[in-house]
Amino acid sequence: MTLIIDNDAVEQVLGMGACIEALDTAFRAYASGGAVNRPRSHTYTDLGDGHHYLFKSMDGAIADLGVHAIRLSSDLTHEFERGGRRRRTKIPAAPGGRYVGMVLLFDIATLVPLAIIQDGYLQRMRVGATSALAARHLAAPRARRVGLIGTGWQAGAQLLGLHERGDITDYRVYSPNETRCRSFCEEFTARLGVEVRPVRSARDAVEGADIVALATNSHDPVIDATWLQPGQHVGSVQGGELDDATLERADVIGVRSREEATFHYATGHAPVEAANRKRPAEHIRAKMVELGDVVTGRAGRTAPEQLTLFTGGGTGASSGLGIQFTAVAHAVYEAVCAAGGGREVPTEWFTQVYKP
Repeated sequence: MTLIIDNDAVEQVLGMGACIEALDTAFRAYASGGAVNRPRSHTYTDLGDGHHYLFKSMDGAIADLGVHAIRLSSDLTHEFERGGRRRRTKIPAAPGGRYVGMVLLFDIATLVPLAIIQDGYLQRMRVGATSALAARHLAAPRARRVGLIGTGWQAGAQLLGLHERGDITDYRVYSPNETRCRSFCEEFTARLGVEVRPVRSARDAVEGADIVALATNSHDPVIDATWLQPGQHVGSVQGGELDDATLERADVIGVRSREEATFHYATGHAPVEAANRKRPAEHIRAKMVELGDVVTGRAGRTAPEQLTLFTGGGTGASSGLGIQFTAVAHAVYEAVCAAGGGREVPTEWFTQVYKP
């Protein structure tokens, strides 16, 4: 039987610690040649007034786990300006005000789909866990203070991931929406059992922090490189948040993969996300190290005073990897099977006697 696994089931079985360990397995396999990955692909249809239909996919296999997964999403995006900053949001345009995204997990021995998993909660945890894994190896060993910019869906996962370190004593958060920032801080103070406090500016969040976490939907930089101090680690979920000077100042730039995501659109109809993605000079690319090499000790921070950076897409390197979804989806599938959860559908629905 093939399992249908919804977000509620994922949330019940996927803890942040387990998610980080699954990703550690994925990146170690990638570094050793035990995993194969297809870079993320974006295909845009321009709908006018800053709106685009976006179909996005990525896939990969991890040999030792015996599985291959593809993650795909069918989105309506809107690019707009607010408060002098360019932003992008996803619109829940599916019936009932819902989103569409899923992970298909395949058994590479029998070929069949093991599970179809809703990707919303899994995706959030994957992003936070990846940032946490990078910070585990790139941040200074005695990092205790976190400055977070952003209070959205992904921002909370950044705190959950970093809190797995077990040694963070100070969390500071900035958002231009003061009401939302206060509410966010109250929620995560309760969830983490440590005070999470709002600050009045992005600079206040950055100054004195050992780890700076950026999790916004801004297409414009949200920090100034002159605020950064030697020894800090900066984690960013997408390249639009960073100014070019931060890339220049960083001594080590961690990326998921050196391979860049691909963007497809009709001539003259590129979204800002694709048209404005950074194309770093060779001296910037020379500082990029893959996360797999970082977790295996082949690359990373070599001195306490170094400024390290871990960044997502839009910086001349890949964003999300298919193998990340493979590893986390496999962990979810195993846990749901053990718990007797999910909804079974006949595997025969996905197989056929005709040669495709």
